[in-house]
Amino acid sequence: MSESVLGGRYRVEARIGSGGMAEVYRGVDTVLDRTVAIKILLPQFARDASFVERFRREAQAAARLNHHNIVGIYDSGSDGETQFIVMEFIEGRTLADFLNAGGHFTPVHAAEVSEKICDALAYAHVGGVIHRDIKPANVMVTRKGVVKVMDFGIARIVAGPETAPQTSAVLGTAAYISPEQAQGQPVDGRSDIYSLGAVLYETLTGRPPFTGDSPVAVAYKQVNEAPTPPSQVNADVPPRLDAVVMRSLAKNPANRYQTADEFRADLERVRQGQDVEATPLLPAGAEATQVINRPQQTSVLPPQDAPPGSGKRVWLGILIGILAVAVLAGGGYVLANSLLGNNDETPQTVSVPRLIGFTQERATSELVAVDLKVELKFRLSDTAKVGDVVDQDPAAQTQVDTGSTVTIWVAKELPLVPVPVFTDLTLADAQSLAIQIGVNLVVSEEVSDTVPVGTIISQDPAPGTEVPKGSDVQVVVSTAPALVTLPDVTCLSYGAAKAQLQGLGLVVVQGGTTPALPECPNPNRVAAMSPAAGTQVVVGSTVTLSIGEAVSPSPESPSP
Repeated sequence: MSESVLGGRYRVEARIGSGGMAEVYRGVDTVLDRTVAIKILLPQFARDASFVERFRREAQAAARLNHHNIVGIYDSGSDGETQFIVMEFIEGRTLADFLNAGGHFTPVHAAEVSEKICDALAYAHVGGVIHRDIKPANVMVTRKGVVKVMDFGIARIVAGPETAPQTSAVLGTAAYISPEQAQGQPVDGRSDIYSLGAVLYETLTGRPPFTGDSPVAVAYKQVNEAPTPPSQVNADVPPRLDAVVMRSLAKNPANRYQTADEFRADLERVRQGQDVEATPLLPAGAEATQVINRPQQTSVLPPQDAPPGSGKRVWLGILIGILAVAVLAGGGYVLANSLLGNNDETPQTVSVPRLIGFTQERATSELVAVDLKVELKFRLSDTAKVGDVVDQDPAAQTQVDTGSTVTIWVAKELPLVPVPVFTDLTLADAQSLAIQIGVNLVVSEEVSDTVPVGTIISQDPAPGTEVPKGSDVQVVVSTAPALVTLPDVTCLSYGAAKAQLQGLGLVVVQGGTTPALPECPNPNRVAAMSPAAGTQVVVGSTVTLSIGEAVSPSPESPSP
């Protein structure tokens, strides 16, 4: 397949990966001159209409999703019997490659990566797309640390608000498949949440929740066995993250996180040291791992009327009398202590309220209301509103003695810096100046015949504008126009010649007729082109094609 061209546009270069039904190659989009990834359906599947349909469905499903944590789909099509999808090319490696090479995640890093996958899944689920094959091999991490979910090869478009239609085959990867998917039951977004829970488990422990001698054995465990909590495999896993993983791996979808956003929120709480919504586990050492049920809210039951003639009313009166005596005795004890000065010196404890996001004034009021002191500090922030609390210590829900001090950090406005003149500088000089000033350059390109290549053409904001330190400044850099060499299309039919030139990004117009060329005397063939073959022209230029016409034979001269 190497060095072939698909669809007259995509040059296939080197094989970079393979899957169950396709191979992936690095390639080049010759029209836009950019590196792409090209997924090609294996020949044995390309002859099967059902596989071809599934392959096309992947392109349709993923093309609907435009998210920075999802690999983008540029194009799809066929070239003869070859089915292909053109995708964003990612420089990086998969989680599977990282783990197989002995890579190690800290609990915080594992939670952070899973948060990004949650973002991708939440976006896909809102768009009605269920992935159904979340696993380490389908998660890429770029060199800059960006997480990208890929391979919607068995994704399905949700048919209704809750479930996706199924095929007769059970699709997925045994080590990460949800119990309902393993049993061929209808699935929804909660199936992806289970699979992500299995991926998170592996990033924490180095192995998936279940292993076995065969995929069938592993799938059986997914349905019937409870996973070992990750903290029993890796003691560094904190209890909060333990609880989050176990909730995501619940056998019953109703007991899992119901949305990827819920899953992400608990992962974020783990990273911030806050209490999670997932139910905590019993400490290790019990005979079996159990889940502690959170206490139910206290309910007030309506009084029950005793039947006439029963002795319950008598006993009720006695109980009321006893309670009244107890209340009076207790009140007397409190009054005596108060008068005699025998107050209990043991300090009372209170729960620190959640303050992040509150204004400084409201946070102060919340602390004073529970008899806590305030220490005020400031922090520069380009995300929070000036005057809002961005951090606190101790964290929310921490139990402290009354009178303790709670430190809050309040967002402070970033200092303003003047935007320098970037226009007419080279991009390298502009980037160096931006670092000195404290602004970020956001670069775009524009073809220019007058400004030297690599030079800044324009900028926004204008020079002299004061912006907060760390702000983005948009700059446009001059780039050379893309050139192509005109091929010789004479003697081709007009339609074939036009298609070839348009594939190079050129505009084709018909320039009338001209005498046919001797080497192709048949009419309706291209006899002339302007500019001539071999000329280098800018992409987007116009090429005029003239069609050859048959030359009428000259009449014979009469005999003398």
